[in-house]
Amino acid sequence: MTRFTKENLIKSGPYIHYRPAGERKNEKFVARFKRMPGAGSFMTHLRKNWTVEDYFAEYDSGTAPLTIAEKTGYLLPHIKRELKRRGYPLSKIGFELMITEDIAKWKEGQVA
Repeated sequence: MTRFTKENLIKSGPYIHYRPAGERKNEKFVARFKRMPGAGSFMTHLRKNWTVEDYFAEYDSGTAPLTIAEKTGYLLPHIKRELKRRGYPLSKIGFELMITEDIAKWKEGQVA
């Protein structure tokens, strides 16, 4: 299994590509980010949690890049900051808990 590395994940503007061993002709699209701060944390998450083969198997089956990363616990940077600020665990469970409590407050007439 091939791991993602800093050398084979290439960020070019809003786009991230995978380039095996510097072979530009075999470059593959990985993801697109409108806001660049999310791209760095996404690339770090791929390097730590995904192999090239597993990621592209998911991607080729039609799954969106963010959905793929979320399967292994990825949270967007602004969501992580809000969870931390409000004292929730930095996980998908913490995010779901925060949303559930915000909805309950909203239904009671309190602003979250």
